[in-house]
Amino acid sequence: MVKNHIIKFLVNEDQFSRIRCNASAKGHKTISAYLRDLALSRDLRFEMMLSEIHREVVQNGRKA
Repeated sequence: MVKNHIIKFLVNEDQFSRIRCNASAKGHKTISAYLRDLALSRDLRFEMMLSEIHREVVQNGRKA
């Protein structure tokens, strides 16, 4: 997959150290890979949770 967009943000030294340690602990080779995975997986979790809530609402509506 071609990656041609850059996202930049600033962190202080302590934050950078924490991010680097978290990336390593999760098995990522680079901080970029870790942050990309973290950012994209959160969207998927939210979508899955929203889908489950929708299913429950529909099922409860049918029972009423």
